[in-house]
Amino acid sequence: MSVMCGRFALATPLEKALVVEESIDLSDLEPMNPSWNVAPTQRPAVVYLDPNNPNGPMRVKRMAWGLRPSWSRPSNTEPINARLETVNEKPMFRDAFNHRRGLLPMDGWYEWMTTPVGQQPWYNTHIADEVLYAAVVHEEWKGSNTSHTSFAMLTTEANEDCKKVHHRMPVLLRQHELSAWVREAVLPSPTPAGTVKCHAVSRDVNNANNDHKGLIHPLPTLF
Repeated sequence: MSVMCGRFALATPLEKALVVEESIDLSDLEPMNPSWNVAPTQRPAVVYLDPNNPNGPMRVKRMAWGLRPSWSRPSNTEPINARLETVNEKPMFRDAFNHRRGLLPMDGWYEWMTTPVGQQPWYNTHIADEVLYAAVVHEEWKGSNTSHTSFAMLTTEANEDCKKVHHRMPVLLRQHELSAWVREAVLPSPTPAGTVKCHAVSRDVNNANNDHKGLIHPLPTLF
């Protein structure tokens, strides 16, 4: 497993995770179990703006992780990440960046370090164990009898906290930046050093069928 920003954890209840500076309409919120190993193609909760009410409150909807543009055909290689540096240029992401931005709440994410003995997973989380908010872009694809809502997580150059593990990291937003990103495409400032803590974890996280709190526990003897 070496996909950058390819797994994350959210065990904090959404009602608590989504207490942010701007009220969020939770009326569409579906029940969700805690997960310490959210993987691509799964459907976590994403905060977004209803295109039919862009001046209204932000809402919450479960979306598939792996972006499928409205003009695309279903594929097994739908991208889970989009580079911040080029998201407004690439045809795959450009329209979503301009019109459909959102937030992904998470407790932390996994990254894989290249080592002499293979890919070693690390868990990255807030230094004070607060909920993190990652920037995403999302799309709605419609078939003849079905629709499919999906998203990709934005990534950027890793900051001082994270670059020892991997050269990329999610684009993280602080609470005062959330609304400006979703409503106006105002990019957040780089994540300052001292925000994220990292530790090596078990390779059990490589298997998406493994999902328990032990996945985020630090390895006792490595690093």
